[in-house]
Amino acid sequence: MPSSAPDARRALQGSIDRLSKAFDRFAERVEGLESNGHPLSGPDRVVVNIRRYLPFYALLTIWGIILVLIPLRDNDAPAESATQVTSASTSQTSGDSPSATTVPSETKVAGATATAGPSTAEAAATAAGFDPLAWVLTGKTRGGFDCGPNVRQIPWSAYATPCYPKWDGKNPGATYRGVTEKEIVIVRRKFPDSANSQAVDAVVAQAGGASEEVTDAARLEFYKYFNKVFELWGRQVKLIEWESQFGDETAEAQGRGKEGACADVNVIVNDLKAFAVTDGGAAFSECAAARKLMVIDAASYYPETFYRKHHPYLWGGVPECERIMYQLSEYYGKRLANKPAKHAKGLEKDKTRKYAIYIPDNDAYQMCGDILEREMQTKYNVPKGSRYNYTLDISRFADEAAQAIIQFKAEGVTSILLTCDPISPIFMTQSAQGQAYNPEWILVGVALTDVDNVPRLWESNQVRESLFGMSQLGPTAKILGADGEPPKTYKSATGTNLAAGTDGGYFLAMRIFSFLQATGPNLTPENMAAAIFASPPGGAPDFQVGYTSYRDGPDGTEGAHDHTAIDDTREVWWNPDADGYDGVKGAYIETYGGKRFRNGEWAREDPPVFR
Repeated sequence: MPSSAPDARRALQGSIDRLSKAFDRFAERVEGLESNGHPLSGPDRVVVNIRRYLPFYALLTIWGIILVLIPLRDNDAPAESATQVTSASTSQTSGDSPSATTVPSETKVAGATATAGPSTAEAAATAAGFDPLAWVLTGKTRGGFDCGPNVRQIPWSAYATPCYPKWDGKNPGATYRGVTEKEIVIVRRKFPDSANSQAVDAVVAQAGGASEEVTDAARLEFYKYFNKVFELWGRQVKLIEWESQFGDETAEAQGRGKEGACADVNVIVNDLKAFAVTDGGAAFSECAAARKLMVIDAASYYPETFYRKHHPYLWGGVPECERIMYQLSEYYGKRLANKPAKHAKGLEKDKTRKYAIYIPDNDAYQMCGDILEREMQTKYNVPKGSRYNYTLDISRFADEAAQAIIQFKAEGVTSILLTCDPISPIFMTQSAQGQAYNPEWILVGVALTDVDNVPRLWESNQVRESLFGMSQLGPTAKILGADGEPPKTYKSATGTNLAAGTDGGYFLAMRIFSFLQATGPNLTPENMAAAIFASPPGGAPDFQVGYTSYRDGPDGTEGAHDHTAIDDTREVWWNPDADGYDGVKGAYIETYGGKRFRNGEWAREDPPVFR
């Protein structure tokens, strides 16, 4: 029988207690070390993204990851009233320092039109004679680095745009709303504080996460440094941190809340006159595109069809869910299908594999679940499996997980595909253990379930020699270790070490500034889109956040293009006895020496796991 509500709460509290103890141990080990982890983001970053499933990236410590992915506010609770954003500085700064500008709470909802750009002839004249994406130019960059063939604007970065020697030309001035001769206005949208967010903040602080002030300070240092070293064609980025006045985080995370999201967009367009917003859920992003406002890091895991519908305004970091499902169907179809489930235990071990997917019930993700089932049947002759559609509501996780396990066991499922958040498997593995049900647990890599810290919290007897599959990230040691890009860049920028528990939004800022440089002086959404599609792949050789490219479609079709960054996966298996990057037992082990695979590249052979 499914657990009662009190039992669910007790189970959830028990898991939270386990998380807290795990992070106490984690904090002791990382104290005093440089860290390039994505937040443990400080209260503000957690609250901003807590219901957006995964605003990229990729570089979070596990508690930060979990908080980012799961909505905590009661779905029926009304949105809280907004408060005015406060800042130490309310005036625009000049030179290379971005300003975190205070925005008044007054709103205007009247329509507004974009600033007219230069004529086609003027734009052509401005653009003539240079290519912002050239790999062959030599000379000193604006940051003082030597530019040459295959050198990036920040030479040690695997993700920065190609370098360009310092440019002293004259840009065409106001090319679009939020773009003038001197500046580019970019807004970072936040949400009001609440009782739930304060509780989250307290846990983050207990776990050793950076404070809001530390995270914001690091972000501003990156923006200030990038304004110095990237070629922005005579302009500087002006960052505005703005608090939502009408949005509802939980509703937007679930694909709803459009009315409030659109009202926020109106303020950002009419009052702030922004060129772009740094992140936004599906409802907000849809409204932004309708008002021709760019969103960089839009709806996480949403399908490419969503992005194409709103081209050229929306761009993402984590893969679109179609690509994930194409790659998952290939992985399962070539390597696992129609064979005994030899990595299951007990009665399940000798059965021919039957898969099940555990997937959120949002319409966009459900569409991608349909793609998986279709590809399995038509391309790999795999019978349709079981499916459980669950609600992204943390208060229901324990009950939903228990019901799913009952269903999967009754239907003879041998292999569960984890297309879900990182908390649900805590309850799923506990429920399976209690029912003497021992399936294979097939990792898909979504929601940062492929970070070493995560499976340490799952039922150990269940995942030992049974958890394996795909990972979109690089090894956790490369992500959370001290030698990654964020701390190295921060050290170069400030001469000091990046604070533990935050990366200051490094990789998102890197994409924004790379996009701006690649576009050239005539900055418009259309020109930026063309530059993004033409940009070279990133990530080699360490692939800290994967192979990034916008050059092929979700099914791997070359030249079809997509609007999200990460395109590939690697294969891993869980070894609970291996030493993790942080000295704690439990780590993912790569197969094939960490080789990464894009669409169509998986071999037809059994995974070489648990060796």
